[in-house]
Amino acid sequence: MDEDLSELERLEAAKKWWKENYASILAGALIAVVVVGGWRYWQYRTQTRNEAASALFVDLAAAMSKKDDAAALKTGGEIMDKYGDTAYATHAALAMAQLQVTAGKLPEGEKMLQWVVDHGKDPGLKLLAQLRLGRVLLAAGDADGALKALDAKDAGGFDPLFQSVRGDAYAKLGKNEDARAAYQKALDGWKDELGDSSMLKMKLAALPGAPAAAPAAATKAAKP
Repeated sequence: MDEDLSELERLEAAKKWWKENYASILAGALIAVVVVGGWRYWQYRTQTRNEAASALFVDLAAAMSKKDDAAALKTGGEIMDKYGDTAYATHAALAMAQLQVTAGKLPEGEKMLQWVVDHGKDPGLKLLAQLRLGRVLLAAGDADGALKALDAKDAGGFDPLFQSVRGDAYAKLGKNEDARAAYQKALDGWKDELGDSSMLKMKLAALPGAPAAAPAAATKAAKP
């Protein structure tokens, strides 16, 4: 009799525990299902969107190789409109900026580069877009805008190039000392992989008021 009573007590205790906790258990299970399902859906959606954007980017590259600018711009715009959250949108914007600038359409090129600066996910590509934006603005005659576009806390390996374009902007504004300082910083940080620095040296030497070159040898004192 005692054993039966003990069993009944355990059963009642189990029923009571379930009654008190079943809601939280079911809620936890539901949350787990939602989280796992949501994660899998996100993965599927991301993969699907990347594949679609990749296919369009292949079409963009093909159009550019054929020099079909109209088709390239249309395809690039579709990538940016539909798949702006993918890396392909950043590359498409950079490609379209190049097409627009080459065609002499600087304002359109500026918009594409600014889009990368504002929406790009890759820090390196954002710096590249900043650098190109600075150059385009300078080519359009907006030296102040170029300096603003080149405002980066850390340009990393791009810093010598940033400094070079800053020097060009300061020189255009007639701020020769600022230009000299920027050109010198560019030369101090220049690396072989950035290309030939001879043009940069020429710009520095051509600035008005450049320091005179030191004499090759001191004049000998006259004998008594």
